[in-house]
Amino acid sequence: MSTVRNIERRMFIRRQADRDLQTGGAAAAVPRAREWGVEWNGIWTGYMVWAGVEAILVFLVLGIGFSSLNPLRASSWAGVGRGLVIWIAIMTFIATYIGSWVAGRTPPATKQHGIAKGITLWGMIVITMVLLVGWIAGQAVQVASGAVSGVASAAPTAATTGISTLQGALQSHGINLSRAQTTDIAARMAAGDRTGAASTLSRDAGISNAQANDILSSVQSGPVSALGGAASQAGTAAGRAVKQGGGSMAWGLFWISLITLGCAIGGGATGGGGLKRIRPQPAPAS
Repeated sequence: MSTVRNIERRMFIRRQADRDLQTGGAAAAVPRAREWGVEWNGIWTGYMVWAGVEAILVFLVLGIGFSSLNPLRASSWAGVGRGLVIWIAIMTFIATYIGSWVAGRTPPATKQHGIAKGITLWGMIVITMVLLVGWIAGQAVQVASGAVSGVASAAPTAATTGISTLQGALQSHGINLSRAQTTDIAARMAAGDRTGAASTLSRDAGISNAQANDILSSVQSGPVSALGGAASQAGTAAGRAVKQGGGSMAWGLFWISLITLGCAIGGGATGGGGLKRIRPQPAPAS
């Protein structure tokens, strides 16, 4: 009898299991708890998609731009830097949207999860952009430092040439001064103090101020005066370039980051809401 009962019990359990499979089961009627954890596999997938799309689009823009560039025409180079930055920004928006869309499509694929993945992916993209911009700025600083070093190394040579030019002009007028006296006069001229230079020359050479001014006028356009003017112009141009370049870069990165955030949220929401959630159907009443 026990054997028959065991067989009947097993058959009952099997029929109950078959019935549960056909009707979806009682457990299927109970909705699963909502998961709010962010899946990092989808975020990294979106990041790699962003990097690939960004590289393809940027290389495409560079290829088209350089193929249409005429290196022999100055007008062809006008606006190259600004246009390149604008196109790279546009390509970044497109790549960010596509990467966020892919990240949002990965399970769990809901609109809320898609937005969360898009914002996280946006943060990773911003960090990457900051690192790239920092590297480019570092290279620019190295180039500028090399140029300044070149100017500094050339300054002693230019000063020596200016002193020799001034000494030759004085000797042509029958005035013989020591190297120290000539250097003092040349330094005053380089600093723009022509009145002081004329007074010093008048005192050291024993001539009138009018004659000293006439002598210095003959060397006013030489290397002595050009040295100070060139240094002043170079410093002013460098300061202006740093101010304009730094301000433009800061505002440009601000707007690019803000628009990129919108693209990431839109792409993540679209990707997450694109998949239809399979909702369990309650078991029919028997």
